[in-house]
Amino acid sequence: MKLSLHELDQEIDEIEARIAAERLALEDAVTGCTNSLRDTVASPKTLLALAGVGFAMGKFMFGRNQPEPQPAAKKAGILGMLTGVAGTALGLMQPKFGVGSIARWAASRAFSGRKTKPAPPRPQARSAPSAVARSGASSYR
Repeated sequence: MKLSLHELDQEIDEIEARIAAERLALEDAVTGCTNSLRDTVASPKTLLALAGVGFAMGKFMFGRNQPEPQPAAKKAGILGMLTGVAGTALGLMQPKFGVGSIARWAASRAFSGRKTKPAPPRPQARSAPSAVARSGASSYR
């Protein structure tokens, strides 16, 4: 079966038209599915149902293992207080702090608020030279 060039061109045109029509139909179907899915997901009923499912999944996955409440700490009393004071004292006796530096700091804080008046200058009294100094004799022999 031999076809002429004119018949071949006509058949090619029919196939191209069919392909173009199928492509348009496919694009319309995809656009329709996309719009339908968007309308379904964005509806209030669907959003409320998805929120409920998410809440239930969260409760199911994370809400089951409730830790037991810790018992209240008992008060240590005198022994606990003494232990705390001793630990603080030992901690302050470290070489980088030093008891001396803490004492200097405390003294500077205590006396920094007081302004002392400078003492008035004392007049220097001239004393008479002693007899030994006048004679030039030395007491050491």
